[in-house]
Amino acid sequence: QERKLALEAITTSVIPFEKALEKYDSMSSGESQDIGVVLSYPSPDGESSGVGAASTASGSASVTGGASGAAAAAAAGGVTLQEPATGLHVIGAGNFARTMLLPHLRDRIPFRTITNHTSLSARHVKEKFGFESAFTHYEEALNGAGASDAVLIATRHHLHAPMVLDSLNAGAHVFVEKPLCLTLDELVRIDKAVEASARTVQVGFNRRFAPVSTALKQLVERTPGPKTATIRVMAGRLAPDHWYANFQESGGRILGEACHFFDFFCFLFGSRPVRVYCHNAWPVEGRLPFPDSISALVEFADGSSGQLIYTAEGDTGYPKETMSVYGAGFVSELTNFQTMDIYKGRRRLTRKSTSKGHAEQMQAWASFLQGREAQPLPYSQARTSMLVTFAALASIRRGAAVSIDLDDPMSLI
Repeated sequence: QERKLALEAITTSVIPFEKALEKYDSMSSGESQDIGVVLSYPSPDGESSGVGAASTASGSASVTGGASGAAAAAAAGGVTLQEPATGLHVIGAGNFARTMLLPHLRDRIPFRTITNHTSLSARHVKEKFGFESAFTHYEEALNGAGASDAVLIATRHHLHAPMVLDSLNAGAHVFVEKPLCLTLDELVRIDKAVEASARTVQVGFNRRFAPVSTALKQLVERTPGPKTATIRVMAGRLAPDHWYANFQESGGRILGEACHFFDFFCFLFGSRPVRVYCHNAWPVEGRLPFPDSISALVEFADGSSGQLIYTAEGDTGYPKETMSVYGAGFVSELTNFQTMDIYKGRRRLTRKSTSKGHAEQMQAWASFLQGREAQPLPYSQARTSMLVTFAALASIRRGAAVSIDLDDPMSLI
């Protein structure tokens, strides 16, 4: 019998090779509390590899399944395009795309086509942002998309999965606003399409790109041991005539919005989610025929745990999104992902930003499309976050904790 040291048990962080000197300095000065550090480095084929672990600093080790071979490399991250994307096709010209996404992509990639179901809005965005063409049916735009093009999808939720599939079939790289899809069947179909196409799919989980989130992630990575986090979201009551109240279009607020925060747990801990327990905070037979107030607990393989309280109740005078994180020797408090207080060594450090990560995510995706940076949010990570969300819904249905099998999504049915 071989006697080997279990390196995973003493590995407290994984960092890119180029940050090795910085890490050595922090450990020598006593600032870092790491026990074991794994250096990841790019291999000749562009994938990230390391000694003693197969993860990267972005936390891709938390995800497995859904792709293999060349497609797995594209899905798992660490991949940089050999040839830059030649143009962008945008589907959806609503206010969110116009204000939160397109301004940060302008002058970074040629704008080819804009599609919207109303021709007036399509023409308005075409003229404002300098698109070459405007359409009312996205199939027309995809027919002219080249194999080196990219597609951005910012439509209502029920259209996301079909448009992702059609865009991948057209040979394009894809950015799609959250949620990725509304059903497990759609997720499995996207898995197969990613595997077959070797193209990339990125989901609009912007909270992980916020400047305070990046700083918090660095603190968590250099702190040994499991962590505990609580996210409290006071979403407010949903008007019955809001499109989110149309379950067929939105999938409900848990799939449509709470997925953001399940993704943040996965990002923050960088560990594999293993189990979810979720229940309604009030009866489903209330104003809406599906839950919009929940309490969920997500357990991770490294012993970390995340609690999400997502509620339609409360008072608008209180911040919409608050978060507390507890780790060895520190406590962190976030407000609206724009202000962070860190309590450590009997001192409080405050960091502020006006961004919730939309600009940073768009800029990172643009750098990827330009061939300058690796895929900033691999499909495999977004896929795991969606599985956690589906597991939360399954837990509500079953009235019990639900285990997550990353290789078998349909087990959540």
